[in-house]
Amino acid sequence: MKAKKIVILACDPSHPADFHEYEKTAQLFKVALEHSNVGGQVKVEYYAKGWPDDETTFETTDLIVAYTDGRDGDLSKDVPFVLDGRMQKMERWMKRGCGLMLIHFSTFFTREEGQRIMNWAGGYFEWEDEQGERNWYSRIDTGQRFQLSQEVHPITEGVSPDLYLNDEVYFQLRFGTGDERLIPIGCVPEFADEQNPLANVIAWAVEREDGGRGFGTTIGHAYRLWKDENYRRLTLNAIVWTVGLEVPAGGVRSRFYSDEELNQALIGVSGLERSHVVSEQIRVLLLSGNEHHKWHHWEETMPAIIEALEEDPRVKVDVILQANELAELDLARYDAIVLNYCNWHDPQGLLEKSKSNLLRYLDNSGGLAVLHFSNGSFHFSLPDAGASDWPEFRSIVPRVWNHQGSSGHDHYDFMDVQPLDTNHPIVAGIPPFTIKDELYFNQEGDAPVEVLCSAHSKVTGQEEPLVWLHTYKSARVFQSLLGHSAEAYAAPEARTLLRRGVLWAARRDY
Repeated sequence: MKAKKIVILACDPSHPADFHEYEKTAQLFKVALEHSNVGGQVKVEYYAKGWPDDETTFETTDLIVAYTDGRDGDLSKDVPFVLDGRMQKMERWMKRGCGLMLIHFSTFFTREEGQRIMNWAGGYFEWEDEQGERNWYSRIDTGQRFQLSQEVHPITEGVSPDLYLNDEVYFQLRFGTGDERLIPIGCVPEFADEQNPLANVIAWAVEREDGGRGFGTTIGHAYRLWKDENYRRLTLNAIVWTVGLEVPAGGVRSRFYSDEELNQALIGVSGLERSHVVSEQIRVLLLSGNEHHKWHHWEETMPAIIEALEEDPRVKVDVILQANELAELDLARYDAIVLNYCNWHDPQGLLEKSKSNLLRYLDNSGGLAVLHFSNGSFHFSLPDAGASDWPEFRSIVPRVWNHQGSSGHDHYDFMDVQPLDTNHPIVAGIPPFTIKDELYFNQEGDAPVEVLCSAHSKVTGQEEPLVWLHTYKSARVFQSLLGHSAEAYAAPEARTLLRRGVLWAARRDY
């Protein structure tokens, strides 16, 4: 799926330090999104001076996020997209389905502008009366609590329903009369008004007829708010939803970055180029072993796999040798799980708790890499292990070995591996290479996959797929049929392929 393009508009701060930190917040959102569990699905750029020199960037933009000053009479500036005739251009971009998101002060508009804003984003702060005077209909105060209005909505995934706030927010906003598109997301309970059910709403969403989405919130006065995982997740969830992506179960997983970390991450980065968080550790869990199946030399392949992965200094690999350790581990700590395991002659298989823990991890956009004969695990055709059959495993892993079917392999020998899709980052720049390994063929499954590498089989006489990508619900799955012995990882190209595949599954830079 093509990544969605997000443009964040920021401007110079209009308050003392730590308040209205527009540019720093834009930088934080860019870095946090790019290094989150949706990082591979978005491309983010920001403009610190309110508007790009080259407006053509908006022709391919999927979401415009405004976090700037707004108009409050003649006391402040306008939101950048209302200046210099830009509203006509905005009209065109919105009609093609571009999303619009407004944060804090960027919800301030004139009454005339507000009519369009209600259509595009649902609501706005109305400072102007019928005579054009600065006579607020909407209000400003310090809210002490933030409460979800809609607990079951993608934007609220993983967000606590009742939060301490203590921040300046705006309320009694102007919403369209009887706007059936409007979805209240969050409110401040103490601002409730019996005469106006929407008076205390400070976060909301709309789905437009043109296919675009809108979101607005009046939180965000103090920069410290983004240190709170709930407010950061709520806002990043909103970005993901408004740009038209599926919010992962449990919400967007991100962390807060210090000023120094942001500066380092953005050195040499411009436009849509991805930020670099070199110091950020990537945790990988490797399940290896099985005493009953010595032919695959897991004692040799395990250290070779670890060495290949830890050539990236960010990667730290933890190892387990029993599959049912999955039942007790906090899998959310890991960016990816690697399977170098098969329960050959082992009928126990996975306990229900192990299965549910693994499925929960995958549902929350976890990453999975399946190597060589691991795809034969938990299958009804396993010798003396048919009782371990787990049908869902065949949905998670798109191609599996069936011992009772036509699955087979060439003799253990040298083979030439051919990267196929040179445009995919996993294989970009990797030339054809030779390794000694088993070449599998006729692996069963019909789920769609993106094949990255193949090799010629002496048995079938055909080019057989060796490496491919798959999506299971919200999880990324990297599958490689390479890895019979440590010799398979002797070639630097094979190690690079493995490492990139695992990092892709983890949604991290490679």
